[in-house]
Amino acid sequence: MRKVLFALLAVSLFWASCKKDDDIAQVFTVTVQLVYPTAGNFAAQEGVTVKLTSSSNSYEAKTDASGKASFAVPIGVYETSATDARSENGRSYVYNGVKSGIAVSTTGIGSDVVTLDLTESQRSQIIIKELFVGGTPKDDNSGAFAFDKYVILYNNSDAPASLNNLCIGMIAPYNAQATNSYYVGGVLSYESENWTPAGQGFWYFQQNLTIEPGKQIVVAINNAVNNTLTYSKSINFDNASYYAMYDIAKFPNASYYVSPSASIPTNHYLNSEVYGMGNAWSISVTSPGLFLFTTGDKTPSAFAGDATSTSQITSYVSKKVPNTWIVDAVEAYLLNNTSNKKRFTAAVDAGYVYHVNNQGYSIYRNVDKEATEAITANTGKLVYNYQFGTTSVGGSTDASAIDAEASIKAGARIVYKDNNNSTTDFHLRSQASLRN
Repeated sequence: MRKVLFALLAVSLFWASCKKDDDIAQVFTVTVQLVYPTAGNFAAQEGVTVKLTSSSNSYEAKTDASGKASFAVPIGVYETSATDARSENGRSYVYNGVKSGIAVSTTGIGSDVVTLDLTESQRSQIIIKELFVGGTPKDDNSGAFAFDKYVILYNNSDAPASLNNLCIGMIAPYNAQATNSYYVGGVLSYESENWTPAGQGFWYFQQNLTIEPGKQIVVAINNAVNNTLTYSKSINFDNASYYAMYDIAKFPNASYYVSPSASIPTNHYLNSEVYGMGNAWSISVTSPGLFLFTTGDKTPSAFAGDATSTSQITSYVSKKVPNTWIVDAVEAYLLNNTSNKKRFTAAVDAGYVYHVNNQGYSIYRNVDKEATEAITANTGKLVYNYQFGTTSVGGSTDASAIDAEASIKAGARIVYKDNNNSTTDFHLRSQASLRN
């Protein structure tokens, strides 16, 4: 969900007053103008948060009534982003935009304004609640066990949600820090064509499932067994309600896929469609990009077999998933890596969450505090003082301070944030929620 355009911004210069002349710092005024889709139902409004970030600094400013936000920043190369959520006639909309490569310097025309085009999308019933792929520390500290990955799907709406033809895919390239040949002239080549590359293969459920409001489905990506018998900090998937990505005929790597626990019914094994190379589904352990999509009026098999939907660039063979099919997405960057690049466009996911692998951390969705506290039945059931943030390691936390898992155990119904922006919607959790 990220539009990447390189622009040279010339800005107005002013001098900040300091106690000593040699302490004077050079800063510049940067004005960002939000541009809403002409075909949409909404226009600019006052109070929308706009972010301006560089490799070392982050700034926020609110828009005025015309949709402009101004910043005072030093010389550097910046990225600007914004998210605006609106509702009308029972429907909920999100407007997202991202622009990178904004060079703030002393040259150019001082009246320039950075325009940030926003893309409209609707909120989803089914969301990615949690993604755990980074690996668990071994008990003897000899490294990490990387085959206990999982994803949790959650019904964030007030109505039952069907999973008919719902697919789980990963974006290509698999790592955010990898060379990305889809970038042409600083822009993702598929952005203007409104599709997203699903790399290597994807998974889907054998039957049409329904998730009730506020309920979830756990899908083991690897080794759907009780891994805690070998590694005490790992995940126990020995649960009859869980599902497993297990299609040994197509992905035969025994290190990734041991026979699932006998308690997991065989009709809980997901099917796969494979079109790229590899004997295991290669979701990144450092900087994953995962998304959910349906296949429109086609079956998953028919979509996978459609040669016109195939994209190959370098070694990556992908399927062109129309953005209108995409239900939800999350994108992660490897912490402290300057080579990270967005893979989802702004129509899918306008942000990213930083990730650290090998430590047992998971990517967990933030609680929508206002919506959750507004549920009358939650009175007395919400648990606060959330303790699983990772701000101390350069990660993030849930600003709501609500401990979602503890609240759910107390009988509360959680509503999670869904702004189609991983920066605002997710944080890095210091302990995967399924860990005992």
